[in-house]
Amino acid sequence: MKPLTNVPKPAPVYILLVLFLAIYTGVRVLNLSQAVQKVKTTADTTSYMRISKEPIFTNKFLVGSRPFIFPLLLKVLGNNAETVVWAQGIFSIVSWSILAVALASSLHVPVLKFLGFGSILVFSLYRYILGWDSVLLTESLSLSLMALFLASWLWLIKEWSPGRVAFVLSAGLFWTFARDTNAWVVLMVALFLLLLIALRAIDWKYFILSGAFLVMFFLSNLSADFGDRWVFPFQNILGRRILPNAQATHFFAGCGMPMLTELMERAGGYANSSDRAFYEDPALADYRLWLHEAGKRCYVKWLLSAPLQSIKAPLAEFNALISLQNIQPFLFSKKFSPVLPGRLEAILFPRQGLLVVFALVSGAVLIAVLTRAWTHNKTWWLVIGMNILIFPHYFITWHGDVMGIYRHVVSASVQFYLGTWLLVLLVLDSIFSFKGLGQGLAKPLLKSVEQQRNEISDYR
Repeated sequence: MKPLTNVPKPAPVYILLVLFLAIYTGVRVLNLSQAVQKVKTTADTTSYMRISKEPIFTNKFLVGSRPFIFPLLLKVLGNNAETVVWAQGIFSIVSWSILAVALASSLHVPVLKFLGFGSILVFSLYRYILGWDSVLLTESLSLSLMALFLASWLWLIKEWSPGRVAFVLSAGLFWTFARDTNAWVVLMVALFLLLLIALRAIDWKYFILSGAFLVMFFLSNLSADFGDRWVFPFQNILGRRILPNAQATHFFAGCGMPMLTELMERAGGYANSSDRAFYEDPALADYRLWLHEAGKRCYVKWLLSAPLQSIKAPLAEFNALISLQNIQPFLFSKKFSPVLPGRLEAILFPRQGLLVVFALVSGAVLIAVLTRAWTHNKTWWLVIGMNILIFPHYFITWHGDVMGIYRHVVSASVQFYLGTWLLVLLVLDSIFSFKGLGQGLAKPLLKSVEQQRNEISDYR
């Protein structure tokens, strides 16, 4: 048998990438093997466990008090805490690795391909991404699905095909039903696509995705209404932000909210304060009737009645919340330890001047839109959309609940940092590839000019 002498040898850069990926996987598995020794549970974990024990095709499971994706994972893995943690960790490794590959394939400059690949893997070592893998909550699954959703878009933008469309829709569907706030982001993606279609900036076939995302949002919102998932967060907001505010209280009274003494006594409290008075106090029966009939609608009207104030309030806390500097450390496993050195993490995830960074990013996105940057690299569509939707995502999260806001804002925070670094990489790729493009175009351009001169000479 003759030796296979004609088999091409792998390029050194691919060997290096595989080695980098192997080291990354090893670091994450080692970190998870320590954290899994002390799986972290919270009060919310109990409700997810309870739902997971219900039959799948029942209202209590599909339209219950929690979105069904995480309970489904618990059910499939038999509610074994350690198995669930390992599944979350492995899925996170796979998702972020796929995003790294997708980004590398979307860049033009070879050096930046390697840099982009490594940047995504290093980025995913952030303590507020790693730390959730050993916690029995929705954060780990939601962040991994977000990475997968972004990767699916990078591949679809590069080339439209039924398989890639299915990938985008599948990732979007699971992400939508992982957390209720994700559904609102999917809605914004759908509206963004509709706007681009109306402006004829993208092909009409993207209407398929927009329509599918609108259906996903509708089903998620319907599920939240059936399961009354909005009631507890709303009553947190009522107690903490509305009742202590005389002007806001007056507005809600105009919507028909009963101005009961027992209700006003709940000012400053949460939905479960005072022995769950919002739910249990007989004196608040009329309030509860109004709540289910008009509470949600009135809250939306209130936000829209003073849009500047609705925007100003979350902006005032933008730096503190997006930087995650006040997130509760006790949420993570006692065996979890950060991987990235503190100084490197401070560079990748700065905690000061984030509003200034956001303003600079917004300016760069505006320039990209005005210069139609996507004509050179379609990946710009993803980076533009991702950064445009940062504040709406944060806005929805801030106005969605008060309790646990530092945990709830994690997805918006990761989107902010990731969107910023993707923008930097794409700007660099555009600059360096443009120089190469200019050199490549120089010869044909000169040749064309020479041909025109010859034609003029012959004519004379």
